[in-house]
Amino acid sequence: MSFADNWARVFVVITFLGFGEAQLIGGIAPNLIAFILFVGAIGYFAFSGKMAEMFREEKK
Repeated sequence: MSFADNWARVFVVITFLGFGEAQLIGGIAPNLIAFILFVGAIGYFAFSGKMAEMFREEKK
C-alpha cells in the first residue's frame, strides 16, 4: 500500500465522521440558507450605503 492510499483512507474516515451522521434537512440545509442570506445582506449594504458612496467615482 502506498503513501497516497493511506492518505486517501484517512480522508475517507474524516469525511465519514464529519458528514456521515449529519442530517441534510435538519443541519446542513438551514446553515447554507442562513449563510447565503448573511452574505446577501452584506452585499446589499455594501452596494447601497455609505460604502457604495465611498467607492463611487466622482463626476468631473
